[in-house]
Amino acid sequence: MDGIALDQEARDAISRLGEHDLQKIDRAILSSLGREWKKAGFITAGVMIAAPDEYEDLPEMFYASRIRALAEASSIETKGDALSLKTFEIRLAAAAGVA
Repeated sequence: MDGIALDQEARDAISRLGEHDLQKIDRAILSSLGREWKKAGFITAGVMIAAPDEYEDLPEMFYASRIRALAEASSIETKGDALSLKTFEIRLAAAAGVA
């Protein structure tokens, strides 16, 4: 998330996250996906709305960074411009075992 201007509240919320939190957020993103393409912005919004209260201060761009991390780990497939959540599309990778 380097180079992105965040307010202090968002920076504090991100700094409080541990590995368990990241795994929980990643699982929430992955559980929102199947093999059909979905807009990344739709997924981030849904995950943010369903997130527990302790994550309410996390900005949308944090969730977008987790989507990019999942893509780098080959957990999800992507198409389009990752910087445009409205048009960027994601789905579970075929290797994730979902037909």
